[in-house]
Amino acid sequence: MSWVLAVDFGTSNTSAAHRIGPDRVESLPLTHTSNLMSSSVFIDPAHAISTGDVAVNQASVDPAGFVVAPKAHVSDRSVLVRGQEVPVAAMTAAVLRTVYGQSLQRHNNHPPAEVVLTHPEAWSERELSVLREAASIAGLGGNVSLISEPRAAAFYYSRRHDAKIVKGSTIAVFDFGGGTLDVAVLTATNEWTFEVLRAGGDNALGGKNLDATISRWVDRQLADENPDLAAWLRRPEGLDARRNLDDQIRRAKELLSQAPSATIRITGNGADMTFTLTRDEFEQLIEPQITRGVQLAASVLRDAGVDRGGLQALYLTGGSSRIPYVHRRLAELGPIATLDDPKTVVAKGAAGFVAGGRDTEPPADRQTVALARDHGPGPRHAAPAGRPQPAPAVFADAAAPETAPAGKRKPLLIGAGVLVAAAIAAGGVHAFAQSGGAGGTSTASAETVETTTVLAAEGGLPPATSDSAYISESTDDVTSILPAKLITSSTSCEKAGFSMENALRVDCDIDPASSLGKTIGMGEHDYVTVSAYRDDQYARSTLIRMRDQPITDYVSVLSDDGNRIIEYLPSDPYSTFFNGIDKTKGLVINFSIAPVDKGLTLMRELGFPSS
Repeated sequence: MSWVLAVDFGTSNTSAAHRIGPDRVESLPLTHTSNLMSSSVFIDPAHAISTGDVAVNQASVDPAGFVVAPKAHVSDRSVLVRGQEVPVAAMTAAVLRTVYGQSLQRHNNHPPAEVVLTHPEAWSERELSVLREAASIAGLGGNVSLISEPRAAAFYYSRRHDAKIVKGSTIAVFDFGGGTLDVAVLTATNEWTFEVLRAGGDNALGGKNLDATISRWVDRQLADENPDLAAWLRRPEGLDARRNLDDQIRRAKELLSQAPSATIRITGNGADMTFTLTRDEFEQLIEPQITRGVQLAASVLRDAGVDRGGLQALYLTGGSSRIPYVHRRLAELGPIATLDDPKTVVAKGAAGFVAGGRDTEPPADRQTVALARDHGPGPRHAAPAGRPQPAPAVFADAAAPETAPAGKRKPLLIGAGVLVAAAIAAGGVHAFAQSGGAGGTSTASAETVETTTVLAAEGGLPPATSDSAYISESTDDVTSILPAKLITSSTSCEKAGFSMENALRVDCDIDPASSLGKTIGMGEHDYVTVSAYRDDQYARSTLIRMRDQPITDYVSVLSDDGNRIIEYLPSDPYSTFFNGIDKTKGLVINFSIAPVDKGLTLMRELGFPSS
């Protein structure tokens, strides 16, 4: 029977789900006792990679080869282990291969029809490429799809009979995992699909931050009561005790979601001490991190134009969302929905998304990856709301370098020379070999296959879809989506800095003698500059804001198909500011002009509604 596998590769734990019937999705057991497996890996001196419980067990006797959270290093692409750089894609592939092996055992070794991998909403194309490469290395087959974690969670909740998410309703997903926080605001476009209005993420905020906060609290207690033990725990001989302490801290954090207090025991160097942490103390300790997360959620909701009254439900997922303090703080933003097992919701949602098999599902809802060939660059996520990225450099010299135009970008070679062996066993041991320095190449004991992922432009820019997040990076990114009439009627279209979301902006100066200049009635010495950029997320959310919550005294005009809109203030006595959105292109344009009629004519000539 045809089936679907979904894998949620997390920072701390990995979960999976499979579709085992037309409309039946269940969590997939990954160990003898749990639906979760550790995402940690262990790399032995011969470069074999162990995963899950096997990795944790081996780390107890040889910690030098232990990588606690490969996902946390995805932006770095490699981790230094035993003096050698180990690709994150290889470590991720080992985890995926273990899950794949476990799933095959439950389906008589019959491969799935499709594999779905989840990822944080805030991951950039660079990070997604690591996940794609890992899927290829793991041998998951050619039919692999990617879906963002909050979108998968939203789909899961939409399928519940008690959810009652109807067309037009707005929900939010707060995905608070071990290493990342994702927030997404979505509107239901029909019974089964969603349009992402706005999304944001913090790749440096998760449950591990809370663990570190408790760890610092323990260190302060130890420094006051037993400084010798505190110093010993930082030395190599105290490594095992420190590892046990870290486990006690994690368990105490989880217990405090149910009990008013938890104890943390530290033993070693002839000492045996116990500290008690109350829930009130815990909440005071983590208040800065939770406030940071709530502010991110509030910012994403605000950017989406959604207030408390317009939010049907705020769904929580991710292990860290169990914390009662998180519930209380998020209740300030909207109604908290009933919470299922937060650690498996994403995987089940991803599997169910495919299981629905709806013909109405737009292609943009998943990023389908044909792993048998090279991949073109996909949408690049804009800077997460509430956590802006550094603005790209603005070159003062016009001749200075700029991002290569779409369709002319040089291929980015990832993982060249990486040799990855097939799985030694489904139990979680894999091998890799990497090109070395002067010492040459070390080889794995199993049959190896060279895997190379090349990212190259295929057919220009990615399209603006219902969940894309591309923002312009070069002048060609912008001019390629501008109306041809504007390009041919302008004396120049040049880079002019960046938007607040770090999208590269282009200014086009309209020539008064051009056909467009004459049509709108420009005089010989008139000066009109149209500023434009591409930001898919901003275009979608702003169109919805203009349509549903127009600013007082402003006029909004929506096209018949609902894809383009303009907004302007007709009462300005000097010069009217026009703002236009085309969500099918992710295009944002604006200009100032007088009188109003000239602006309306210009908008009409550029393909926007004007009346």
